[in-house]
Amino acid sequence: MKPQASFRPARPLAPMPILFARYVAGQIDDPFWDQFMQVLDANETPPAERLALAAFLNDAFFDLGPDTVKMPQAKEINELWAEVVMPSATAH
Repeated sequence: MKPQASFRPARPLAPMPILFARYVAGQIDDPFWDQFMQVLDANETPPAERLALAAFLNDAFFDLGPDTVKMPQAKEINELWAEVVMPSATAH
């Protein structure tokens, strides 16, 4: 059986449709996708963070392969965002 080729476009595309295409193509399994959706829905994740996570996962799939990438838990993602997002940027 020939391994599936990983997809990285010649020019940058929106990360969410690429990640969804990976799911539809079977490169992402249902439990991973469900967990990804839970993270996006948790605590009203802002659009910038959603796109950043999708871009990170796409890069990880390309660099490491789909069998190696593990979805971080929602708590881990929230802790990471608390570290990297400046408090003044989130207070509107």
